[in-house]
Amino acid sequence: MAEADIYSSVLDYMCENYDYYLYATDFDSKSVSSLQRSIASVSIAAGGSRVDATKTALQDFFDAIFQKVFVYEDEERLKIVKYFDKGALSEDQDKQIHALRQELITCKEEVEDTFLKDSLYMFDKSSRKRFETTLLSLNEIPHKDILREQMSLVYSLGQRDIVVFLNGKVFLKKFNHKIDQNKDSHKQQTDILYDQRFIDSLWEEVSIHLRSSFNGKFDFLKYDAKEFYEKYPPKLFSILKSVVKSSFVDISDKDSIHYANAAFKNYLPKMLKEIADFLFNEVLESNLSAIKFLKAYSESTRISNNKMRLNKAPLMNKKGKIYNYQNILVLLKAKELLDLKITHKKIELKNIQVRVKKSMFIAQRSEDEMQRIQQRRLELLQAIEKVEDEINSLDTMKVANNLDINRLEFSKRDLLEAFKQVEVRSRTQTNILSNTHKELKKWEIKKEEKSLLKDDLFKEQMHIVQEYNQICEILATALGKEPLEF
Repeated sequence: MAEADIYSSVLDYMCENYDYYLYATDFDSKSVSSLQRSIASVSIAAGGSRVDATKTALQDFFDAIFQKVFVYEDEERLKIVKYFDKGALSEDQDKQIHALRQELITCKEEVEDTFLKDSLYMFDKSSRKRFETTLLSLNEIPHKDILREQMSLVYSLGQRDIVVFLNGKVFLKKFNHKIDQNKDSHKQQTDILYDQRFIDSLWEEVSIHLRSSFNGKFDFLKYDAKEFYEKYPPKLFSILKSVVKSSFVDISDKDSIHYANAAFKNYLPKMLKEIADFLFNEVLESNLSAIKFLKAYSESTRISNNKMRLNKAPLMNKKGKIYNYQNILVLLKAKELLDLKITHKKIELKNIQVRVKKSMFIAQRSEDEMQRIQQRRLELLQAIEKVEDEINSLDTMKVANNLDINRLEFSKRDLLEAFKQVEVRSRTQTNILSNTHKELKKWEIKKEEKSLLKDDLFKEQMHIVQEYNQICEILATALGKEPLEF
């Protein structure tokens, strides 16, 4: 019982004086002495060990703040050795991981509240960047592995719980098996694929990998329709599996296949639409392979016995409009032309805005100068009026001092000359200000005109983009089906 009192007293002291921010080796001999003095009055039973109880309590305290230590006695003094965290080769590096852990601890309550709601927690791009900046000098193992290790430690994540590094963000999901015991474990895992934040981030990564594959492992323009139908499912699945494998830390092959399967079902229409979009852009670049590929899917009629016959299901929208190669090309070129016009209008508007800003600056500078001129004019008028009052005052005196009057007359003449110059400057500045405002108004009118033209182009583009997206979807649907000829 007495040993238990020592153990509890040590833990109480440590909890009262220290928290997660304490790095184990910073608890030095001076700190140990302070601890021992604080528990000196706590008695120990015969045969009990004060030192052993203290060592156990210290090890348990540091274990509770996520640090593994070894406490030993050397020359009747307690000393602490800290085991380095995974990824650290020196104490300096270990302290960087310790600093990262403090960042994670500040979010602990919020993360755990999210887990209690059975929801997905996301660290945004700036948070992940901040975490990785903390680990700047650690290059022996990937930062992802260190982050996974520390997040698992701080947030009590198991091996099957989810830590995903995706699109510059980090996603966490803890499975509550008590709550979800009736749910299929795989179903629990793939629930994250329905979180919009995760969906958007995963799609961005998939889209990047898919686009890069078109000029490498999945150069589908070399295929005919039959080859494409046979080869696209394993190719797309392989891309998804690769993204999953590189994003999920410590994921097994079984789990990566499961996630890839779930993502394949969700993303197949979008991936096929991405293929259609790439194809259309290649057609605009006059890529002969792309033209041949598109014609194979869009030419649905043939001439037989001087009669036009339907060869296969046409590319057709809900209103019955059929899209063949020629009218698709017309739309593609119209979209391209509109994109160029809008880009040109944006450049024009940017240049006009620069001119408007410059004219506004000149106008403000001219107005400031006019204010200074008017102020100087007022000061000269007041000075002339004062000199005239002094001259009149001397004239009324019985004994006039001609010398003073002459001096004042000279001053008045100088002031009048200065006033004339200010009047000239005032008229000049008035003209400058008038011209500046005219220039500013001219550029503002041009800006308004160009903005209206740009808005009209945007409205026109909106309709074309809507039809373009519709064609992409129609072609994507055709790409996903087995090619059948009538």
